[in-house]
Amino acid sequence: MAQSGRWGRAELFFRRRGPRTILHRNYTTLPAQVIRPFYWEGSGRAYLYLLTPTGGMLGGDRLDIHIVLGPHAQVCLTTASATKVHPSTAASAEQSLAIELGPGSSLEYLPEPTILFHAAHWWQRTVVRRAVDSRLLLLEGWSAGRVAQHEVFQFSSLETTIEVYTEERLSLFDRMRICPAAYPYQALGLWEGRPHLLTMYLLQETHPVDVWLRAIQEELSADLVLAGVSRLEAPGIAARVLAGEAETLTRVTQTLWQKIREGLWGEPWNPWRKL
Repeated sequence: MAQSGRWGRAELFFRRRGPRTILHRNYTTLPAQVIRPFYWEGSGRAYLYLLTPTGGMLGGDRLDIHIVLGPHAQVCLTTASATKVHPSTAASAEQSLAIELGPGSSLEYLPEPTILFHAAHWWQRTVVRRAVDSRLLLLEGWSAGRVAQHEVFQFSSLETTIEVYTEERLSLFDRMRICPAAYPYQALGLWEGRPHLLTMYLLQETHPVDVWLRAIQEELSADLVLAGVSRLEAPGIAARVLAGEAETLTRVTQTLWQKIREGLWGEPWNPWRKL
């Protein structure tokens, strides 16, 4: 695709040094910045923010993110705020995310949702290459417009692809393409008036036990959301949630994250207060 806007890059390389994971090497250009990692659980896991301080993505802008975890590195990465995709006459704003996970490593990639403004075009591709004993918790969240301004499903297009390879073998492929002008996504059986979408993937070395999976399904069914949680063919799960309120989506995200940390991994979890 022709590039006419800003091109931001973030290259982050992590490795284990003693009990801690360190950001061994990094390189960023606007509209991407990274805040220095911090540690707050005693586990050695590195927490950090990826920032885009320019106010959002315009048509023709591109952001390339490359994350590499060495053996046994543990990282939790989020964004400080939602990504705003502004109107564009034709060109898409684009994001490319490449992740490499070494043996025994663990990455929780939990960005804030992407908000698609009126006439916005957004294209995103995520490619993950992981060792079989690594852990990946991957989140994508979407808001179908500026809901508080009654701007819902007025964006032009959303196209997103996720590919996960385990030891170079395809473990997961998911593609979504939405063009609101071409289809009534608010209709019964589709988004049903719920403008917020969450997709979460967990891939690890072993399948979650049935008791844990049923407990998650029951808890989500009691909330005011449309939700589904299923096993993947590769060891792991996929969850999709539709919510009427952004706060509800945040609460469900926190619940899933907590249940994975504590119930599956046996590790402490604390809510992450944003900047």
